[in-house]
Amino acid sequence: MIEIAQITHVDEDVTEAFARLMPQLAPDGKVPDREYLQKIAGTENTYLFAAYTPDIAGTLTLIVTYIPTGAKAWIEDVVVDSNARGQNIGERLVRHAIAFAGSMGVTSINLTSSPERVAANRLYQKIGFVRRETNVYRLTIS
Repeated sequence: MIEIAQITHVDEDVTEAFARLMPQLAPDGKVPDREYLQKIAGTENTYLFAAYTPDIAGTLTLIVTYIPTGAKAWIEDVVVDSNARGQNIGERLVRHAIAFAGSMGVTSINLTSSPERVAANRLYQKIGFVRRETNVYRLTIS
């Protein structure tokens, strides 16, 4: 049984799950500590979701923004534990986030995925995400 739930309180289990999952998403990235995860969970319009099997097997972050052109959202940092892949956990997380965003009046959801993440890109297209021709710019602040 897979249950998708919002993380509102960060305990040791949540912290350990992120320590295990984040290197699978970004091997060179930072692993968030408990304090930082609680900051995310406590930030207005930012939602951490986890897939429980019963342990945390995957996570997703949803960010909702209200701008003059309407309510929009971004899905970020979707990761499913390598030992739990093939169980539709990623799809369940994304569909849950879509429904949650829709209940908040969101009219469009964006996400990015590296081309080498073939399975993830296939999943997003299966769900209905359409690849956009756009320029994405990033400014890294050190």
